[in-house]
Amino acid sequence: MNKIIYTIACLLIVMSGWSQVPEQTGSKLEASEAQEALDHHNKVRKDVGSPPLEWSAEIAAYAQEWADHLAQDGCEMVHRSSVNMNEKGYGENIYWSSGRSKALSASLSWYSEISLYHGEAISMSNFSGFGHYTQMVWKKTTKVGIGKTVCANGSVIIVANYDPAGNYIGQKPY
Repeated sequence: MNKIIYTIACLLIVMSGWSQVPEQTGSKLEASEAQEALDHHNKVRKDVGSPPLEWSAEIAAYAQEWADHLAQDGCEMVHRSSVNMNEKGYGENIYWSSGRSKALSASLSWYSEISLYHGEAISMSNFSGFGHYTQMVWKKTTKVGIGKTVCANGSVIIVANYDPAGNYIGQKPY
């Protein structure tokens, strides 16, 4: 019975045009947790007319590498680009939580910034309030990967990387 339900769920995902996360996610996320986050990303993208994202195990491994680095370096939220370590040029969202959190929690948090976005072009003075949201829905972004780690103090860091990156100054996300 469970296999039938799983098969039906997979068919619905394929029919919707949304991608399915492979069992080997590329990060510490289990496929089911990664799928929840990907499905949420694709739902909010659909709401604004952006095409669905595809899960990338390669990008997830890159996100996982950075999440692990942050955990080993005091669990501070620091973007790769701010320390000139984003050699792949991916877009990046980071989430920190003091307790147990899932990748969907991070996605919901980033999405909550929608209330601050009013359709304007990205500028140096405005994107800090809604940049996580606009990266999630950036129309030209096609792939995402997410990594997650638990810090020594029990807090959780979740990193999402996006390819190609979004949030270009002077442009709108969709």
